[in-house]
Amino acid sequence: MTIDTLEAIEVGGTTQWIRIRGAETSNPVLLLIQQGPGLPMINEARRFKHLLGLEQAFTVIYWDQRGCGRSLRGRQNRAGISLEAMTRDTVSLLDFLRDRFGAKTYVAGFSFGATLGAYAAGQRPGLVATLVTVGMDIDGAAAGSGAYDFALSTARERSHRRATRQLEAIGPPPHLTSKQFTTRVRWATNFGGVTTGETYATLARGLVASLVRSPDYSAGDVIRTVHGISTTQAALLPELASMDLARTLPRLDVPVVMVQGRHDQVAPGAAAQRYASTLQAPDKRLVWFDNSAHTPHLEEPGKFRDLLLGIREPRMQQDVTADSGQQPRQAQP
Repeated sequence: MTIDTLEAIEVGGTTQWIRIRGAETSNPVLLLIQQGPGLPMINEARRFKHLLGLEQAFTVIYWDQRGCGRSLRGRQNRAGISLEAMTRDTVSLLDFLRDRFGAKTYVAGFSFGATLGAYAAGQRPGLVATLVTVGMDIDGAAAGSGAYDFALSTARERSHRRATRQLEAIGPPPHLTSKQFTTRVRWATNFGGVTTGETYATLARGLVASLVRSPDYSAGDVIRTVHGISTTQAALLPELASMDLARTLPRLDVPVVMVQGRHDQVAPGAAAQRYASTLQAPDKRLVWFDNSAHTPHLEEPGKFRDLLLGIREPRMQQDVTADSGQQPRQAQP
């Protein structure tokens, strides 16, 4: 890598961490915003390079957001977790990247990360070249009901007594506690609704293994990350349960590519279709991944890489018009 740095930046009164990786300094910038809530991104650098090889075409930004990963270092970094605060953080980071690299940033967000990217693009479209959303959280009520109904009906069809008992115990959505949310997600995952061929246990083990193997996380970081997932979830679940992008974000003044897995049971395809049909945007596409659930970038990585390369401008992004806004400053690691 011509560029391969781990950096701390001050965003919204907190210290947050990014890893910047790229083969050519002239490549356009791509910000990756992780799914969650509460999951880190920097630990994914090795896997993403192996599966997607994006660093050959982009300068890739892996970001541990407020409330996750390395960005949990320091007590002040664990406070103020809300959709509004995290959207401001995203805008500030995009500002920082524009000033650092002199161009608009391509944004690829996954699940909740896609929602953050959309809200940031809505506030400051001049900072975003193209928004790519993957399994975006669009309609919180529909997502909760769809995932719960899928998990419970599958449990009953398979006569899975443990799953049936646990799901009936939490009752239908809204699920506003981390325990309720985790129960719903666990069984939706185990029944194939999140990542095909994976269970909740294998995904959890994979997360811990990636943190332990990464040179960017200390033992303390690993412990804080695992414990912080439920804390961050608890802070955001009420907002996620009532989310409705068709109402709060009917227009985006940037090109939008919506990626949706056919077998996604936690971000329903019907909601994606409705939003794609009503969203006002200068250019928009809904792209289906027929062999994927909620993580098409991991389940069909070749197709996802080709999609990103297809929207990449050949060498340089267009200059952006300077616009005001709070910018993060470089911090010492």
